[in-house]
Amino acid sequence: MEQLYTVEQVRTAERPLLDAQTEPDELMREAAAAVAATAHDMLTGLVGERAGRVVLLVGSGGNGGDALYAGARLRLDGHRVAAVLLGSHPHERALQALRDAGGEVLEHPGDDTAHSPVLDVDLAVDGITGIGGRPGLRPDAAAVVAGLAANRVPVISVDVPSGIAADTAERLEADLETGAPRHVTATVTVTFGGLRRVHALTSACGEVLLADIGLGGRMLSGPLAEQPISDDEFLTRAVDRPTFRWSASNPARPVAAHRLLDAVEPGAGDDKYTGGVTGIAAGSAKYPGAGVLATEGALRATPAMVRYAGSCRGEVVRAHPEVVASDTVAAAGRVQSWVVGPGRGTDETARAELAGLLARPEPLVIDADALTVLAGDDALKRDVVKHGNCLLTPHAGEFARIGGAAGPDRITAARDLARELNATVLLKGRLTVVASAELVTVVGSGHSWAATPGSGDVLSGLCGAWLARGGQVHAAAVTAAALHARAAWLAAQTPFGPGPIVASDIAAALPWAAAEMANNH
Repeated sequence: MEQLYTVEQVRTAERPLLDAQTEPDELMREAAAAVAATAHDMLTGLVGERAGRVVLLVGSGGNGGDALYAGARLRLDGHRVAAVLLGSHPHERALQALRDAGGEVLEHPGDDTAHSPVLDVDLAVDGITGIGGRPGLRPDAAAVVAGLAANRVPVISVDVPSGIAADTAERLEADLETGAPRHVTATVTVTFGGLRRVHALTSACGEVLLADIGLGGRMLSGPLAEQPISDDEFLTRAVDRPTFRWSASNPARPVAAHRLLDAVEPGAGDDKYTGGVTGIAAGSAKYPGAGVLATEGALRATPAMVRYAGSCRGEVVRAHPEVVASDTVAAAGRVQSWVVGPGRGTDETARAELAGLLARPEPLVIDADALTVLAGDDALKRDVVKHGNCLLTPHAGEFARIGGAAGPDRITAARDLARELNATVLLKGRLTVVASAELVTVVGSGHSWAATPGSGDVLSGLCGAWLARGGQVHAAAVTAAALHARAAWLAAQTPFGPGPIVASDIAAALPWAAAEMANNH
């Protein structure tokens, strides 16, 4: 897992390195070298051996200097490079370096931005604003960014996509009159020393590559790691890409980035109970599929037993004869965790069931309809606080009903709700936030294949199974989210490339995902 840092922490860590420079812009040129190397790799994938056409989007800050120095390197490597100046005070030494290398400098993109030669390029380097930039782009920059997006030009952002706040991911919506975006959406973001919070808050960063820069053998990651941390925040990837080799027609294949699992085979002395029995209170006559999917998520997670309680026990057992089923929670027998909510309904019966589960000692996953019931009931919220061992798994709409709109800073929003309810919150999304009182882990899926009906039901069962194994709720939730994301990606792979999937496919791929992640393939 990789620590996330604030702008203040990054600037504090950079200061001793900047003070140790023996010549001007030494650290900036180190950063630019990493940007240029990434750009060269991308251009090789895009245009092969011929010279690529690169445009630099240059603002007034240090990131504009990074882009200019990177452009000078690319020009010396034989690529055609032009810089469009989008700030009033471009970095003078870096600008001169680009000119000395033979790069072209444009004061503005042209009156007709849509037909500007700036847009007839293979790759853009975004150095408009840096980590201290405010949300939004000026109209001239927004027009260029819109043209590049319309022409589907890949973009490398330096540190953070311009127009997005580095600490909160705050950004402005597209211009109402012109439709121009007010921020860059990057194909790749190259950052330095350590990850910024924004890299775990928005997919607008694209593929995030981390370069450790430094001087005289002292690297930026060292001073960053020494920064005081009040609330630990981390990013882990379920699906990641190897050293970057990019092609427009054949992207590099994602691979598992982190070994999150130990061996998944039961031990010599294990039986159906020792892995932790999961209880599933999901599904109803109206939504039997939710019960089936949540149960399958638990079944595919571990070799241990799953008990189902509810009115669609017949459908569940027909789909999964391995399940031990009963009509009610009270009749289910002993378990080590419970899952409640998917397809269960929001009536008084559902409320009473949730209240009863909150009175039990087992860890409890609260999802879907149970979240809706909880949102409007202060007494149940107090029961969650008292229980102290609950995992809430909302999507954005469910989160808004319980804790208010999350906004762009989903990390802070999820952590605030976790503290309020004395619980762990798993806020679902392409970047899934798992938050407890003092610890946040963002699970980057690297894809959006899990955006399909019933996917969340599978995840709730998976969470329940990992909770039943014992250990911390936070760790179980992170493991479940990573497995779910990895399984969704695996399920989408076909001999002809990625293809559409359904929730059942995700559940079926869970054993493959577990095997891969345990063996770090």
